[in-house]
Amino acid sequence: MIKLQVKIILWIFIIWARRLCGAQIESINSNELLAFEDFLRAQHLKHALLLGNCSGQIENYKRLFANYRLQFFAPQRGVQFRELFYYAAPRTALLVPALGDEHTKRWIYEPASAEGFFNNSQAWLLLGDSQANRSDHQIIRQHLSPYNISIDADITVAMREQRAANWLLYDVYRLGQQTPLMVELKGHWSRAEGYQLLASFGDSWMRRRRNLHNITLIGSTALIEKPADMDDLSYLGNDRELLQLDPMQRKTYQLFLLMGRMYNMSLEVLFRDTWGQLLPNGSWSGVMGHIVSGEAHFSVCPIRFVTERNHYIQYTPPLHTQFIHFLFRHPRRNSIRNIFFEPLSTEVWWCVLGLMVGSALLLVLHMRQERRLLQPAGQAMERPVSFAWFTILETYLQQGPAADQFRLPSTRLLISASCIFSFMLMQFYGAFIVGSLLSDSPRSIVNLQALYESDLEIGMEDIAYNFELFTNTTNQLVRDVYSQRICRTRPPNILSIEEGAQRIRRGGFAFHTAIDRLYRLLSELLDERLFCELQEIMFSPPYLGASILAKSSPWREHLNHAILYLSETGLIAYNDRLWSMPRPDCTLFKDAEVEVDLKHFAPALFTLLLAMLVSASVFLLELLCGYLKARAKQQASRKADKAKFLHL
Repeated sequence: MIKLQVKIILWIFIIWARRLCGAQIESINSNELLAFEDFLRAQHLKHALLLGNCSGQIENYKRLFANYRLQFFAPQRGVQFRELFYYAAPRTALLVPALGDEHTKRWIYEPASAEGFFNNSQAWLLLGDSQANRSDHQIIRQHLSPYNISIDADITVAMREQRAANWLLYDVYRLGQQTPLMVELKGHWSRAEGYQLLASFGDSWMRRRRNLHNITLIGSTALIEKPADMDDLSYLGNDRELLQLDPMQRKTYQLFLLMGRMYNMSLEVLFRDTWGQLLPNGSWSGVMGHIVSGEAHFSVCPIRFVTERNHYIQYTPPLHTQFIHFLFRHPRRNSIRNIFFEPLSTEVWWCVLGLMVGSALLLVLHMRQERRLLQPAGQAMERPVSFAWFTILETYLQQGPAADQFRLPSTRLLISASCIFSFMLMQFYGAFIVGSLLSDSPRSIVNLQALYESDLEIGMEDIAYNFELFTNTTNQLVRDVYSQRICRTRPPNILSIEEGAQRIRRGGFAFHTAIDRLYRLLSELLDERLFCELQEIMFSPPYLGASILAKSSPWREHLNHAILYLSETGLIAYNDRLWSMPRPDCTLFKDAEVEVDLKHFAPALFTLLLAMLVSASVFLLELLCGYLKARAKQQASRKADKAKFLHL
């Protein structure tokens, strides 16, 4: 009962479809439907469009309707062929029952050629008949050569052998607009064996069409910094000299040379002096203008991902990663580091002094006890306070008193503990002095907030992406850096990259630009010591750049495949290393520079000099006091003698 209902519904549908389909286009028989069903299965498709008169057995249509979504085209009903397709539509198989039919050319081939439908978004199956006096290749080229068929076309032409129900299958595409149509034997179809393909067609169409037979493709690039005395192409291909000029464009050009060898093609390059801006009349300037107008197939230079460009072009996978940072020479904390007081804090030094004073006072008590118990009667002992102070000082400097000078166990315990403590203190102190010489000075300006609060001047390169980065953001700190630090001076610190490098060399200036270009300029301006003072601050992710193509470009798959292959094999990373600036190993440079020079030893010399001055001052005071005492004594003696003389 259910099968009968299905048959009735199918008959109603076929009768309705026959009214829609015109008599002008050839009808489709059962063998053709079977071949088309095998074609759908081989292409792994579920959507089909039948372009022909709808006739045949109900069983054939029943199988198609049960497994696929079918649609019929009826030109005389006022439906245009281009209206059957829409953006992001699923990949569809199209069946054309008559290869050379004039009505088929008018209603199907011409609209498909004008709209660019002969690409891999649709799988075409065209049916034709072989002729005894002409080859299949000649017949196919005669009917299909006038149309816009490109390298990404997925067209299969099935030529029926004379007096047989078998078809030979041909793959049809064109390398370029000025090249002849390529027709390659693909396989065969028969009712008994089905859809049979040659072994080479087991790969994707991209792998089968890698050899472009040395055709010439046109690329476009922007040269901004080219010297006037150099040829454009020679400058672009030079990967040994002037690497600081246009490094991004010249680096990616090397990758396109590799692609040319991959695909056996030649590359012609058009040059512009800008990346491209949207003009008031709706057109584009620069490299974008070349691509949108069709003058070039793709860009040789990487183009940033920008929303307004997406409506006009399409991007390949990323070719280039652009790191954009703040770069500056980190200021030193002090011109002369007091290395002899740096390891221990002020609190520790006060504690050591307190321990020394306490030990001296405790030693005074021990000395009085020793004098009372052990000293022989009548033996004089020097002042206990001064003796105790110098004894403790000798102990802390590991120059302790004689072993027989103190006899009480308590006194010896105090001296022993002080010696052990002084030994640990000296070891700890010496280790930290050596460590401070070997380690880098800690840096405090390591993020955007610290840079904003520092005394450094801040600037940026005069380039379009910097203005977008600082103004088109919701991060208030970034906006404050731009408005309150970069633009607070008149004129604002918006400079060329050469001027920014000179300001960094002088110090006290942070510059925001492409980091690889800036490093190359600074390598010629700074020595290794100053180069190792450079500090980076990144607050935004790196920019990605890719090649661009026109919408629906037939070369999209080739470029995507080549870029992904170069990335997978590591050739893009290797090319990046060739164009990156080698930086000195600052750890080795620091090790070679470790020495206690006058800069580090100056505090100790200053302390000794100060002590010598104090000692000299005290010595002069002592001389003065001695002189005054002697003079006073002499005067007193004279007065006594005079009084004695008068008395006599």
